[in-house]
Amino acid sequence: MILLYFFLSLFSYAETVATDEKVVGVFYMTPLFGHVHQSPIRTSASLTTIQCAHPLKVIESSKVSVSAEWAYVQVADYKGFILRSYLSERKPKCIQGTYPKFFDALNLDLSELYYWGRLYDHYVESETRVH
Repeated sequence: MILLYFFLSLFSYAETVATDEKVVGVFYMTPLFGHVHQSPIRTSASLTTIQCAHPLKVIESSKVSVSAEWAYVQVADYKGFILRSYLSERKPKCIQGTYPKFFDALNLDLSELYYWGRLYDHYVESETRVH
């Protein structure tokens, strides 16, 4: 009986840990290419490369601390981080959808998609205050 109670409590604990994450909403990628990162740092390892208008589930979890600049997201089986400025609540119009024949004619392979996404990771947008 004690052994049965132990296994039941173990399964209920695993279920509690698994359900700690809550999907806040579905957002869309706005830059042409980007990466879901392993940690909330621009230079961290890439888990997967995504394109403009790709849907991402934004997740809230008490186990993951995220700054206001980053979002914790899920794409397929990958969970990682992406800059919030790259996300939109509405599906953006992208070159892939507007000019599909042109985009397909580029014949970008996976390594090229990776490098274009890395370029966006290192591209810093800011405003100057020149008088």
